Amino acid sequence: MTGTVRKALALIAIGGLVGACSSPAGSAGTTVTATLKEWEIKLSSGDLKAGDIQINFTNNGDKEHEFLVRKTDLAPDKLPLVTSGEDKGRVDEESSQLTEVGNPSEIAVLPPGSTGLSLRLTLQPGHYVVFCNLHVNDLFHYKKGMHTEFTVT
Repeated sequence: MTGTVRKALALIAIGGLVGACSSPAGSAGTTVTATLKEWEIKLSSGDLKAGDIQINFTNNGDKEHEFLVRKTDLAPDKLPLVTSGEDKGRVDEESSQLTEVGNPSEIAVLPPGSTGLSLRLTLQPGHYVVFCNLHVNDLFHYKKGMHTEFTVT
């Protein structure tokens, strides 16, 4: 096999891998905007259709935030909290009452003023909560009101 043929085959293989790993533009069935700031999270819609969801983020706040999505029957202000140790007071992300919905199912860092970050999930019908679980010193973003909910039908 000549060097030119090898290079051509390598380019075809790489192109196939890139195509398999990327999703086509507009493949998310529903797009939702999540706007975060101190001390709230607002979603552009609270009622979504089951299937592919893309959440686009804007942090209009002066502080860093995060965005976690969990399926649960609980109200957003009634989530289970860690009761001891270093994480005491934070939402217990590992609780059996909260179901992780994807990998990833969160944006861990939303710097102040950030835009352009997005999260794609495939969601089944049910009740979902979103929240910021950051805390600095004794300031717990969740306890300050950074949580909301949505329903998927």
